[in-house]
Amino acid sequence: MENQVPPYPVQSVDHVLQLLLMLKRDGMLRVSDAAAELGVAKSTAHRLISMLRFRGFVEQANDRTYRIGSALADLGGGALSSTTALLGIARPHLTRLTERVGESSNLMVRVGADIQFIDTVETSKALRVGSRVGIRLAARLCSGGKVLLADLPFDEVVLLHPELADDAAALSTLKRQLTTTQRQGFGTAISEGERGVVALGMAVRGVTGEAIAAAAIALPTVRFQRGKIADLLPALTETVEGIRSDIIGLAAPKRRGLPYS
Repeated sequence: MENQVPPYPVQSVDHVLQLLLMLKRDGMLRVSDAAAELGVAKSTAHRLISMLRFRGFVEQANDRTYRIGSALADLGGGALSSTTALLGIARPHLTRLTERVGESSNLMVRVGADIQFIDTVETSKALRVGSRVGIRLAARLCSGGKVLLADLPFDEVVLLHPELADDAAALSTLKRQLTTTQRQGFGTAISEGERGVVALGMAVRGVTGEAIAAAAIALPTVRFQRGKIADLLPALTETVEGIRSDIIGLAAPKRRGLPYS
């Protein structure tokens, strides 16, 4: 039975609940996006988000977006707390990666046939790939998305792409790309998901070895040469291994209810 609108709806409460659903879906909130989706003024959206921040449900990041706060993380167990834990674990590693290679780094998770960016650490260079937090792109067109798809049986990948069901050539190409990605252990995207952007991605693996996310280095095409992949790989490998090591370390004392098992 579908949920029905209550006889005496409270609009402000409904708006707050919708904001929490957006936060769960996107991993972050922007005032302008929240206002557009709720159909309210930006000032109204800002007041609603400010109350969530006051109660600890969201925290403001350096890029002025709002992320999951401690009040939601403390509820434990669900996707929200797992995402918060992953963000907290990965952020120092992404920061070191960006400092080491001098390019922006990203963390993403797979949502069906797409990937969603959940964190970015930008380089300080004037010409750079900016924050992609909250953006969703087709996984098969992104470096991190390719490594996450490559971790799945190809039959499952086909089911995720019904638009390719009658295109044998496209499926063959996709299978070849994912096979190569799986064999080499990293994915590349050269102006595929976004023109002018090159990315190198690698899977972040959980306790049991399953790919739970992907970390990627993104740079403008003007600074890319094929030989640069070999230069970037050691730093990216160290990053994903460091994230996994921290995940395993945190999970070890409490083997029950592992968020990344």
